[in-house]
Amino acid sequence: MTNANRPVLNLDLDLLRTFVAVADLNTFAAAAVAVRRTQSAVSQQMQRLEQLIGKELFARHGRNKLLTEHGIQFLGYARKILQFNDEACTSLMYSDIEGALTIGASDDTADTILPYILHRVTSVFPKLSIAVSVKRSPEMLEMLHQGKTDLVITTMNSEVFPHILLRTSPTLWYCAADYQFRPEEPISLVVLDEPSPFRTLALEHLTAAGIPWRIAYVASTLSAVRAAVKAGLGVTVRSVEMMSPGLRVLGEAEGLPRLPETRYFLCKNPHHENELTTAIFSVIGSGNKSYVPPVDASPSSDVKKPPSDTSLKDAI
Repeated sequence: MTNANRPVLNLDLDLLRTFVAVADLNTFAAAAVAVRRTQSAVSQQMQRLEQLIGKELFARHGRNKLLTEHGIQFLGYARKILQFNDEACTSLMYSDIEGALTIGASDDTADTILPYILHRVTSVFPKLSIAVSVKRSPEMLEMLHQGKTDLVITTMNSEVFPHILLRTSPTLWYCAADYQFRPEEPISLVVLDEPSPFRTLALEHLTAAGIPWRIAYVASTLSAVRAAVKAGLGVTVRSVEMMSPGLRVLGEAEGLPRLPETRYFLCKNPHHENELTTAIFSVIGSGNKSYVPPVDASPSSDVKKPPSDTSLKDAI
């Protein structure tokens, strides 16, 4: 019998879940904890999976389980199979739920992360009525605290609120494409008015590095910051989501300090929680890697492409 005539195999979803856990965590021991099985049971499952598909999935390198070429190829399919299975089950489970949902988003997530959150929510809960409010992160968290919104996408993580890490993005120094950066002069900064975590981040890292700075322009909105930077008024700090034509990235080559990554969270308020928000939070938490995309920073003649976001290796 040729390979072309071989019967199609029916893959066991439990085996696939364990395989993905081993691939992500690199050891049978860690995967066993994740899938709530014994280490020997995980080992037996992987042996069964390899026998089923007739290929070696793991290279034998001590305790660490590295994927073979076939393993890497199979991993992508395993993730998609599990994703579609879970989405189908979830969609049927919640398809009849009705209600109103309010989502708050910070300025820099309104056209990047928010659309994919909305797509995920509406695909699972098609009968929901959704209202969206876009404000700065401190305002969003205050609205969440007051119960004026159900969920918030923000860069400011508060331990007070249960949260899901949606993505991790590089944080960069931006200036206009034709900006003349002069390291011998105090850095002219374009910042948001207080409170602003990116403003605080820039000032703290410049001060710690002994680099002189001055506030050249203060704005109340992200669009005003972007406009001022493109006009050549100075340098600003934002996550990679701000990248757009007309901007370029400065960095260590210009003597500027490396910045910590920006983390985006989805938060809820347990004191103003209901069955609907609990279900939505659970759905997003179980599948966030499948719908939050990597940053698309298309290079142009006057744009330096920033480093790509590596936190979402499963994004499609």
